[in-house]
Amino acid sequence: MQLFPEARPFLPLDLPLLHRLAPRGISFDSVTSLTQGEHAVEAAVWSAVPLADLGRPTFVLRDGQHEFVGQIRHKGGERHAHVTFIAPDLDLAGETAWLTLLDSMTQAAGRRGAQALNAEVAESGHAFVLLRQAGFTVHARQEIWQRMPGTLPTADAGLLRAETERDIWEINCLFASVIPRPVLQSDAVPEPGHGGLVYEQRGQLLAYVSITEGRRGIYVQPVIHPEVACQADAILAAALSQMQRSEKLPVYVPVRRYQEWLQHPLDTLGFEPWATQALMVRRTTVRVEHGIARPAYALDGAMVVPSRVAKCTQIDGYGAVNGISHNRRSRKTQSGLTRVPGRLA
Repeated sequence: MQLFPEARPFLPLDLPLLHRLAPRGISFDSVTSLTQGEHAVEAAVWSAVPLADLGRPTFVLRDGQHEFVGQIRHKGGERHAHVTFIAPDLDLAGETAWLTLLDSMTQAAGRRGAQALNAEVAESGHAFVLLRQAGFTVHARQEIWQRMPGTLPTADAGLLRAETERDIWEINCLFASVIPRPVLQSDAVPEPGHGGLVYEQRGQLLAYVSITEGRRGIYVQPVIHPEVACQADAILAAALSQMQRSEKLPVYVPVRRYQEWLQHPLDTLGFEPWATQALMVRRTTVRVEHGIARPAYALDGAMVVPSRVAKCTQIDGYGAVNGISHNRRSRKTQSGLTRVPGRLA
């Protein structure tokens, strides 16, 4: 097995390499590849701008004649990062190089504040097996449905309205009631506040439709409460009617297992199954909590007893934070010791 050095961040001198390898890679980010295409070179160049959160962090791995590149999508403050692509694909590259790149991207995502690195991949390919070897686990499965450009269906355009800042709380409540908690914690769900559409019934927000448009296609992520399942076809048709470019561009809708009932409304609107994927997640940090036992001493009329301390350790060895008290009875915590009223010895 060939050993590779650690991957390093992209530099301007890597532009010819990126131009050459990007078209031969594998995409792991549906929303980016289906709407914008890779734009790997432009995103990499912007990421190299100092003191700016632009582009996508890009990494290069070189060892003599062997060359590889990988890229992630992440903005400051987001809890999730996403692998956009790795090149060249596994038919042309060694497994060891991919594993090295994935380790470097996971570490970089952790340093940027992301709690997890996500990837969407077909379960039938070699890449799925390799991601499991790299520590990624399956958190959800989805089927992407595609509608080719064409005449828009007849719909009630007034059924949906544009979201506002006042809707953000209700949208998050909708997510919590529809999306299973493990998926909600591991997946970067549609983020409110970016021009989505909402559906209300008797003053209650029961559906949210996130729309991402690009030069190659439109990616629609609907979250619809089961209480209005009978209205799903009307809700989706109303969303399509507000996408004028859907007459010229393909429209893609990911359907997760917890909303499989959306398949029938999509079929009615002319969508067809296009691809099946697994959402895979690798954690960048892990929380480790344990008790620390210490002897009790008499101090100024108070007895010092052991307290419970939590440690938060980063997987890849980027330090630990200690001294977080989880003893609800404590009044004051210092150096892991809690003082409670007591008698002198």
